[in-house]
Amino acid sequence: MVHEVGRDDAKLDWRPVDFMLEAKLRPPPQRPEWVIRSRLINELEKASQRAVTLIAAPAGYGKTTAVTQWLASASGPATIAWVSLDTSDNDPVRLWTHIATAFDRAGCVIARDIAGFIAAGSHDMATAVLPKIITGIADLSEDVTLVIDDFDIVRSASCRAQIDFFIRHLPEQAHLVLIARADPTLRLGRLRVAGRLSEIRADDLAFDEAEASSLLASDGVQLSIESVAELMQRTEGWPAGLYLAALSLVGRPNPNEFVHHFTGNSRFIGDYLTEEVLSRQSHELRSFILDMSIVRRFSAPLCEYMTGERQSARILRDLQHTNLFLIPLDAEEHWFRFHNLFGAVARSALETEQPDRIAMLHGRAAEWLSENGYVDAAVEHALAAGESDHAAKLVQASWMQYVDSGLASTVRGWVRALKSSVAADNTNTIVTAAWLTALSGEAEEMQRLLKQLSNAPNNGVLPDGTQSVESAVALIRSLFGFDGPVDMLTAARQAAALETDGNTRWYGAANTALGHASYVAGDLNTAVGILPRGAHSETAPAIIRVLAFAILALAHAELGQHDRSLKAAQEAMEVVETRSMHALPQISLAFTAFGLSQAASGKLEEAMSTLDHGLALRRKAPGLSPWPLMHHLLVMGRVVIMTGDLPLARQLLDEVAPMIRRYPQGMTAMHARLDAARKSLREGQGRDVPSERLTAREVDILRMLTTSQSLSQIASELYLSPNTVKTHTLSLYRKLGARSRSEAVTIGRQRLLI
Repeated sequence: MVHEVGRDDAKLDWRPVDFMLEAKLRPPPQRPEWVIRSRLINELEKASQRAVTLIAAPAGYGKTTAVTQWLASASGPATIAWVSLDTSDNDPVRLWTHIATAFDRAGCVIARDIAGFIAAGSHDMATAVLPKIITGIADLSEDVTLVIDDFDIVRSASCRAQIDFFIRHLPEQAHLVLIARADPTLRLGRLRVAGRLSEIRADDLAFDEAEASSLLASDGVQLSIESVAELMQRTEGWPAGLYLAALSLVGRPNPNEFVHHFTGNSRFIGDYLTEEVLSRQSHELRSFILDMSIVRRFSAPLCEYMTGERQSARILRDLQHTNLFLIPLDAEEHWFRFHNLFGAVARSALETEQPDRIAMLHGRAAEWLSENGYVDAAVEHALAAGESDHAAKLVQASWMQYVDSGLASTVRGWVRALKSSVAADNTNTIVTAAWLTALSGEAEEMQRLLKQLSNAPNNGVLPDGTQSVESAVALIRSLFGFDGPVDMLTAARQAAALETDGNTRWYGAANTALGHASYVAGDLNTAVGILPRGAHSETAPAIIRVLAFAILALAHAELGQHDRSLKAAQEAMEVVETRSMHALPQISLAFTAFGLSQAASGKLEEAMSTLDHGLALRRKAPGLSPWPLMHHLLVMGRVVIMTGDLPLARQLLDEVAPMIRRYPQGMTAMHARLDAARKSLREGQGRDVPSERLTAREVDILRMLTTSQSLSQIASELYLSPNTVKTHTLSLYRKLGARSRSEAVTIGRQRLLI
């Protein structure tokens, strides 16, 4: 039974976002029937002496085959990174995730979590991502060759600009091979003038008569010398045309006569010969080929579901055996595709002969692909079938996985397509669109969509696992807080009351939202009680866990629980490290919390470096939720006071003040935090702030001075002599400018040390 996306989708084990990644990262396997192109192998070896090799020729010229033979030859490069592209790779995050992963497998050290690192830096590839990849290549001790196949697919202006940047900064030990059907829109002129570009064109790739004769002989076709020459003239040495001709000539009683009867240009010959090859197949095989031509990739189970042909595995084996332009995509030969030229002619035949069958085939493809978790392809085929409601369910079920993987642009593309379809007013479409607008800071559009959802029917659990439309609206309002603290707290309570299943991602998100709203309201005990539910959730998205740990650290610090605060801040940073999210603006609060913990430990220089990074990160996306920036400015202002840079502290506090005043209700605790920071600023202006920091032991003793213990009791607890404790105490008094125990404690609290 075909899986219906609905109530159980929160537990659906979706496949990785790019399920064909393995096939994209390895060259196609060599096939024994290939004609060895020794001439081209030598040309490619010479070309590799320059930084970039462009192999540009129309379809069917054997570009990929020639490069594959060169890589496998004795003269080929020792270290290879291979990437095959498809239309989804016009997304910069996908493109560079594939390239970085290919380099990682070639030995380059780039990031612990490459997908997370690329996603985090997606807002600024040229400064956050590409330099790290280039440095990883430069650190290699050996040469590396990157091959990008089907590069003509890259049409995104941003992707092309990034490739230009990459080429300009390509390290000496790297060689780039671009395989394309036409010249890419890159700055090739500069490379030519600089002598850094090698070019291999159609004339170089065309077969000569010896290679053509070898191809024909390998298929058992015997032609006269004159017929070979005529065939070469007709095809102009076009490898695909010659290969199709060989398939057409096999078994003919008079192959020489057949050669005399076809004419025209290469495109015409390709179509003619492909149709000729198709017409010679059995009805069963021809129907199979035409049906499967509508999908880019297929496996035996997919073929069986689409065509109803239970012998699909056998047919695929037969197609491989007869070399009918079938290309295996993985080492196990589970997935295949047709050669582009062959598939295009087969699709054209299907459109001409059975146009009414196409929508049905797309629909069946969408059903099988969605049932088996292949979301990208399922959405594509559902839309092509006109089944936009099915597509809307798929998108709603998987949007979070894609966004968490840095592929928000892919989801936006789906939503744009849905808005142009009959599913524009579908609840699933509107909910997904509302999340995207909230994530990108489009507050007005978000409000419009949320208002639209207020009238939506409540049909139970949404495909993404949210308990209801009401819950989705409450989660968006509470997590982003654009309408202020009162609405944020009300919505958070509502979301937490609705999302009670601890096994879903939304349980962690709802409790994180409630913990944050409680912190804003000054209800610190509630915050520290609730936030661990989000922080330690195994199903919550990484961004939610970072937010939960960071707010937990701020709450513990405000309660004077500095050890717990430090632990939570370190756990927030561990998630950031593990997912390589350092460049993601949405996780800036991790740096807020960690910088505060560093300052509380007396590490002011390190704290300022951490807080500077967090502030710069948040400023890269000014339209996002205002709360993390408010928290950061308050924390950084107090830490800057500790360093003695009072003008900068005043600047930071002056920036946050109108943000706090923007909301007239529910901001008592935030006003108190601002007032406390301003009081510290005024006190700092009345005296010199020492620049000498406390040692770790002095901080320990300062914290114990807040208790009623005597110095002797403190010495006993710390396993120190009373004289040593007295020495540390006098030292910390001097550094703080304090004249008594109570004054030292007061100053320590002002500086967030206790």
